[in-house]
Amino acid sequence: MYYDQKIIERGKLYYRNNLVKYCIKYKNFLFGEVIGSETYKVKVDLNDNYFGLCTCPYKYNCKHAYALIEAYKNNNYIDAEEIFKELKNKTKEEILEILKNLVVKHYLWDEFLDTDSLLNKAIGLIKLIPLERKNIHTFKSFLRNQFVKNADDEELIKVIDEMIKADLDFNNSDIIESLTIILDEIFRRENKEAIKKLINLYRKHKRELWIVGDYLIIHYDDYFDYMD
Repeated sequence: MYYDQKIIERGKLYYRNNLVKYCIKYKNFLFGEVIGSETYKVKVDLNDNYFGLCTCPYKYNCKHAYALIEAYKNNNYIDAEEIFKELKNKTKEEILEILKNLVVKHYLWDEFLDTDSLLNKAIGLIKLIPLERKNIHTFKSFLRNQFVKNADDEELIKVIDEMIKADLDFNNSDIIESLTIILDEIFRRENKEAIKKLINLYRKHKRELWIVGDYLIIHYDDYFDYMD
């Protein structure tokens, strides 16, 4: 489990003091809100040793996430399947009214505009890095925890291309680490077409993508033919 003993104890205290507004189990995730200095939205992955994401400044595996876990362990949660069963009994007009209220209340317009894909988020974060250096840490976390697991091969290559276009410093350790996260995934998948495209990108931008050369040396036997 990702939580140290101090976090666990504080999370239990939050739960005992009724600071968990709600805990909902849907498939293999917990969703909830926990009251702290403000109300935080929390998501916990039951398949990944209770890995928690939170909107608090701590962001990952915090006391708020553990408070939600504690609610779950004490069977103090709502099964989302029951909620969806109730929806089946509502009329079309009632469901549309619920949907409309959710969209207006939570500013969910982008769900209809399709402007908030993972790729768009990645490109947006890349553009923020030259404006404020601390955004690189947000970018790295986004890559590691969301993007590389869900992106297709074309999107992985596209993000590298966008990093080059943004004129990032590819000798900076944080930029190198970000690029490494993407490269690890590309080579793990062993998609030959994706690796060919990566090599073509490397040929055009060897100065920036010098680390790609290191990867190719490591995998020399497998990808020698593509280097011709």
